[in-house]
Amino acid sequence: MDEQEARMEQRITGNFNAIVQGGGTAQLSVLQHMPSLPPDLEPDTAILESAKQLLATLPVDELPEPAPERLPARSRMPLQRNILFTGRERELQSLARHIKGEQTVAIGYRGPAAATGIGGIGKTQLATEFVYRYGPYFAGGVFWLDCSRPENMFAEVLQCRGALLPEVETRCATLPPETQVQWIRQAWQTSLPRLLIFDNCEDEEILQQWQPRGGGCHIIVTSRRQKWSPEWGVKTVLIEALPRAESISLLWKYRSDLSAEEAGQIAEELGDHPLALSLAGNYLRIYRDVVFPSQYIQQVRQQKLQHRSLQGRGIHYSPTEHELHVARTFAMSYERLGEETCDAVAKEILACAAWCFAGVPIPTTLLKAAVIDNKAVADEEQVLLAEDALKRLLDLGLLEQMKENTVRMHRLVVYFVLANIDEDGQSGNEGRTAREQIAHSLFQEVERINAGASPLKLVPLQAHAMKFIQDAKDRNEEDNFISWSVLLGTHWYRMGAYRDAEKLYREALEIQERVHGREHPSIARTLNKLGLVCKEQGMYTEAEQYYKEALSIREKVYGRTHHTVATILNNLGLVYKLQRLQDEAEKLYKEALEIRRNIYGSMHSSVAKSMHNLGRLYREQGKYTEAERLYKEALEIKRQQYGKEHASVATSLNNLGSVYRDQGKYTEAEEIYKEALEIRARIYGKEHPSIARSLNNLGLLYRMQARYEEAEQQHKEALMIWEKVHGKEHPDVVTGLNNLAIVYDMQGRDTEAENLYREAISLSEKLIGTNHPDTMQVALNYTTFLAKRGRDDEANTLKKQYNLRQNDEKDIQ
Repeated sequence: MDEQEARMEQRITGNFNAIVQGGGTAQLSVLQHMPSLPPDLEPDTAILESAKQLLATLPVDELPEPAPERLPARSRMPLQRNILFTGRERELQSLARHIKGEQTVAIGYRGPAAATGIGGIGKTQLATEFVYRYGPYFAGGVFWLDCSRPENMFAEVLQCRGALLPEVETRCATLPPETQVQWIRQAWQTSLPRLLIFDNCEDEEILQQWQPRGGGCHIIVTSRRQKWSPEWGVKTVLIEALPRAESISLLWKYRSDLSAEEAGQIAEELGDHPLALSLAGNYLRIYRDVVFPSQYIQQVRQQKLQHRSLQGRGIHYSPTEHELHVARTFAMSYERLGEETCDAVAKEILACAAWCFAGVPIPTTLLKAAVIDNKAVADEEQVLLAEDALKRLLDLGLLEQMKENTVRMHRLVVYFVLANIDEDGQSGNEGRTAREQIAHSLFQEVERINAGASPLKLVPLQAHAMKFIQDAKDRNEEDNFISWSVLLGTHWYRMGAYRDAEKLYREALEIQERVHGREHPSIARTLNKLGLVCKEQGMYTEAEQYYKEALSIREKVYGRTHHTVATILNNLGLVYKLQRLQDEAEKLYKEALEIRRNIYGSMHSSVAKSMHNLGRLYREQGKYTEAERLYKEALEIKRQQYGKEHASVATSLNNLGSVYRDQGKYTEAEEIYKEALEIRARIYGKEHPSIARSLNNLGLLYRMQARYEEAEQQHKEALMIWEKVHGKEHPDVVTGLNNLAIVYDMQGRDTEAENLYREAISLSEKLIGTNHPDTMQVALNYTTFLAKRGRDDEANTLKKQYNLRQNDEKDIQ
């Protein structure tokens, strides 16, 4: 028995004795001293059933019209609807689906729905709009609680006596405030459907303390906090920047005379941030006679958050009663970061994120590595501290949580953070350190991915890498610019984006020449890379020129017998082979082989590589005996160097299998191809470019044996892997499309074959140009297809277009 119940028993017992002694006057005493326990607050069955049926009609696939006049009469809704509210249909419907639950009655409710996001993104506006559109479906009323000040929560709940029936509310109003709040909270735990809004609820403890533990209440939370403890069952709906079309529509509500281009440029500069857009639109409306849109765009671009419009100039009314100053909105979160260790690391992470490309997802591993890497020893405590600091930033709404362990920083938050790193606008020590930390972390990650087999993994980081290239250029950091350009150029090369790679290499070369002169070893490295991208584009004359110049530099610096010279000789030999200058190619291949033997001895992997090149040349010349001998020697070297389970061994096996295939030794070729495939599968798994190459070779072999179904299967699998690893725009994908088309062609599946030929030609032209040998080969295959089907006019037109002279189908290997 608790203290209140004990006092009640004493009072009742005492008054019962008074009845025995003194008669009926004791009845009045009982009523006067009876504790203020609430009556039965549950509505009768008919009212409850009607309320549930009303909630069941709440639409989730279309937006109801705003209906302020239809809000339940006893609701508490202190904010008026903003008639300039724009867009957000998807977010409103997402909240509605969660609030309603999977079922069509109140018991389908699954927990609070939290509209989360950075400051000024429109969370309160969204909740307000939700109330005026969906509030009428909650028969028990809508009750808005401002949670921005935890100490005021008692007073906020006290204002919600409308949750009680009128006759109960009248009685409740005479009771002490503590009792009134108790009655209101007990009413919220009845079965009657109600909608509670916990606005600006940044602290989990507020929700834990004040939300009903059961009953028919449905809850929407607005918060900058994006991660909630799982035991509360909070479903988060991330409120992001407006889509560009909605940003333009919002600006037009203030200035309908803005052109779409002007409105789009303003939205771009403000990152489609709703508060900033509203402030900008209002400023342009008020000062329309003296501030022109083009002038405003330039001012905001230069002044950023310091522009007077973004500090609330000319506006005096806030529909949400929130701060009308963009920087102060962010400062509310930033100033909660103290000096303790976790918050200090959080500031470090925030500064690192600010140097990345604004608005583009950043892997959390990258940010954590940046701050951990700055420490002498990355012990477990530092790892945990970085994790806590990242969570802290998400809780404060300074970063946005994206999918797959990535976060994002809005461009206006970037401006705010960089301004707070150094108020003078120059890069102070803290900012410089953060920039160096994240740059180092990103550079290492790009290097790691470049060394692997999946260049597609780098796509999410491309924008950040390009930003560091631009930053280095803007700051005249020539060495940084060269390093980043060459690094990202290598990525574009591996992605098959040869023109993009060439552009970066050329820009790096221009600065290298200015800094180091034309005969520096670094110049030779870049010239060699330019030779590679030109060769891949079929620009053999340019590639030859770059290789010769690189060779000249290396000869002057290192002499003719240096290992780097052998590398250039091999590359130049390949260009000669592709130009059918086979004698010149053979001479260079042999010289490179001799240099490597003299440096490394006969049993070295570099020697094996030279043997492969020479063997490929002999194979294409039909000198199968010589090619087979070289391939076998190279295979033996690699097995001795690496053992039998090595990727390089698998490459040698593939080459040897191709020699057997060309000689018609199909059984031996298949056996060796399969051995190479098994090795690669054990090393790389099932989805790797090397696996695709092995499958492609098996497909070619099966087609030569008229085993078309097996060939089709191998080519399909190879194509699927290439598309998954490289994306759908890569030269390897052209290879897969062409070879699969030939199989369909030979099976008489004309429609499928023709579609693939056309797709392969279109993609090849886009990637490597019309005059590239591979593009011309696919076109030649297609003309052969047309000619065999009597479509001579089309075939002849295609021949003239591509200047084709022969008429036989050929694989791209």
